[in-house]
Amino acid sequence: ADKMATDNKYDRQLRLWGKQGQIALAEAHICVLGSGPTASETLKNLVLPGLGSFTLVDNAVVGSADLGNNFFVTADSVGKPRAEVVTEFLTEMNPDDCTGSYRVADPGDIIANEPDYFNQFTL
Repeated sequence: ADKMATDNKYDRQLRLWGKQGQIALAEAHICVLGSGPTASETLKNLVLPGLGSFTLVDNAVVGSADLGNNFFVTADSVGKPRAEVVTEFLTEMNPDDCTGSYRVADPGDIIANEPDYFNQFTL
């Protein structure tokens, strides 16, 4: 019988978008503004198939409300910068291929006062 899987952990993605698509994902550095549940889940869906790197920008602190709606925070996270906590959890999901960083800052302030900050990202 033919075996569909290979030794490459990204075999499924390679069959979907080919080698060039996988290379583009692996070389990407994405900036995400905010680290709430939508941003966290979106990044998870990029980190697992081999995103090269990401940076989260957010000045939110994990609160009790986050515990019920963000898979990437725990009770031990309350009071810590949410971008830091989410970055740690996401990079643990694919430590061999994805690096994550964060900046504790108001995204609106960076947009208004440091627009060149975004030049370092591919998306």
